[in-house]
Amino acid sequence: MGDMVRVAISLMPVFLFLVALFALDSFKLVRPGSLVRALLAGTVAGVACLLLARGLVASALLAPATYSRYLAPVTEECAKALFVVFLIRKKRVGFMVDAAIVGFATGAGFATVENLYYLLAVSDPNLLLWTVRGFGTAVLHGGTTAILGIVSKLLADIYGHERPLVFLPGFGVAVASHALFNNVVLWFPPLTFTLAILVSFPILILAVFARSERILREWLEVGFGSDVEILEMLRSGEVKETRIGLYLRTLRDRFPGEVLADMLCYLQMWVELSIKAKGRLLLREAGLPRPADPVIADRLAELAFLEKSIGVTGRLALAPFLHGGSRGQWEVEMLRQGGGQ
Repeated sequence: MGDMVRVAISLMPVFLFLVALFALDSFKLVRPGSLVRALLAGTVAGVACLLLARGLVASALLAPATYSRYLAPVTEECAKALFVVFLIRKKRVGFMVDAAIVGFATGAGFATVENLYYLLAVSDPNLLLWTVRGFGTAVLHGGTTAILGIVSKLLADIYGHERPLVFLPGFGVAVASHALFNNVVLWFPPLTFTLAILVSFPILILAVFARSERILREWLEVGFGSDVEILEMLRSGEVKETRIGLYLRTLRDRFPGEVLADMLCYLQMWVELSIKAKGRLLLREAGLPRPADPVIADRLAELAFLEKSIGVTGRLALAPFLHGGSRGQWEVEMLRQGGGQ
């Protein structure tokens, strides 16, 4: 019974937090499959860091306390960050809220490996130790990676790109928070810092969720109107007289006629898929069924073909009309991952 209590105290809190985060997301931006992949990525990161730590300590290169205080915050946060950075760079994260959820899930997978190792290595029956590990260390691992995702996604939206410099501030905050915890617990009662995490992290997450949902709703309202307006212009049959037609006319010296035609088709396909993605988001929020749409797969295949046809230069030329920027690419990726569901 004692072992079961230790397991429950050290592992359950972080997963309860994760379930709560998933439930709070009214638009359900993160699919269950994505959560599983994030947990697995965190598990792999945890195993890799555990092997690194054991190797360094066994070779007498570092004392366990030195590794924990100075090297662990950098290596562990870097290992956890890789999956979140990958998702943001691949346009699979659209808003801060899903960056927070996949970040926390990655940290939860990491914390599971670490706490299971401690459970096997340490037989201390003191429940205070396992309370600190469960409510403090485990939630810290999830929280720091969630913060990295939040800050990185915020900066990527502000600057309009996902270059490496965008991720440095979030990584710095994660490392500093981790290092503070690993050093403060040596000088202050561990339970005090654990309580500080339990109070501050939910407040931060609730603020992020509120801001992210407000941005999402504004984006849906503005985006729908803009997309419908562009689609109506494209379907009017009189594109030459629209602002899109006038703009394309200025590109005649830069692109051959067949490429301009493909650019027009690409724009129409992009807008149609954008409208479908926004509609499915609204259905998801309302809890209504999202019937399979076999047309989406064909449209995505055609979009990919046209994207190759017009090239990077063609896409850049259409950028003023491709509403949503990186979020527009996230919409397409969302439809692709959902398979029309």
